[in-house]
Amino acid sequence: MLAWIETHSSALQVVVGLTTALVWVIYLHILVSGLRRQRRSEILITLGGKRDMSGRIMVSNLGFEPIYILDILLKLSADHREDTVSVAERGKQDQRGQDPSDKSTLQTPLKTGDLVDIGEIATLLDRAGAGSTDSPAEVSLSRIDITVVAVTAATSSIVAAQRSFDIDQGEDGPGRLRARSLYARQIRSRRERRRIEQDMQRSL
Repeated sequence: MLAWIETHSSALQVVVGLTTALVWVIYLHILVSGLRRQRRSEILITLGGKRDMSGRIMVSNLGFEPIYILDILLKLSADHREDTVSVAERGKQDQRGQDPSDKSTLQTPLKTGDLVDIGEIATLLDRAGAGSTDSPAEVSLSRIDITVVAVTAATSSIVAAQRSFDIDQGEDGPGRLRARSLYARQIRSRRERRRIEQDMQRSL
């Protein structure tokens, strides 16, 4: 056995060296993947309360890094027309005036695990200028896409998440809201983030 090892010592050294290098590569990959997961944002958008216009939108930060909510975009789809509106800032006095969460601004920091109530669907529509009871936009609304845009110290660009809701129209106007997905979709592609930045720029 010892004679065989001495005879093939060079080959064994190569095998041991390659095995050691492979172990280090795997370890480095696991380490880098773990760091990326820790730096990756995870924004949760949920609908609380009733599944209608009085339902409340909750935004949670499930990532490891704190975030700052920079903007909230509403994409309103009605009669084959789509409009994207920023509702982070209230441009006029709330028409309903009964929603305590209807603050002058929805921009706020969120630590890991924090949650913020950004208001009722109806209140968000008011902020978008499409929420009055006699508004044709609200009567014919078929879908709402809610996009939460934030910034974090972990990246130089924005981070964002989106949740979409279909609206079942009733005889008296908008009825039940149905989420299109179980969780908010995390927007990570550069192209989509650039498009969001362009939408934000147009709303300035």
